[in-house]
Amino acid sequence: MSQLDELKERISFDVDKFESKGIYETVLKNLLDDAKYIALGAMYPFLENFDGIDLPSKLNNWQLRAAVEIYKWQGNSGIKSYSELNLSWTRATDGVLPVAMMNELPPPKAGVPKRRGSVDY
Repeated sequence: MSQLDELKERISFDVDKFESKGIYETVLKNLLDDAKYIALGAMYPFLENFDGIDLPSKLNNWQLRAAVEIYKWQGNSGIKSYSELNLSWTRATDGVLPVAMMNELPPPKAGVPKRRGSVDY
């Protein structure tokens, strides 16, 4: 099952939000790309271009969970805490994703990852 198919199981199609299946699939693909680039940016902070670099397959589940988190928090990106009628919550985050999720990623690397189609010399 592809990442897109698995994400479709986690974020269902809603005609009120997406208007068409084409828009729905485009949004899901963009969410997967955003999650991928957040992970690659954390893992390779010194690279400027991530074209041709794939996430390791062991991060597939992380990418799905990150895409769902990004989707859930669209429009609420600046909110870290909220209270109303003596109820309150706080979200531990340094950016788009919770700190606990970012801590699941491998530590930053100084090297350059292999790009698709690269040749070892």
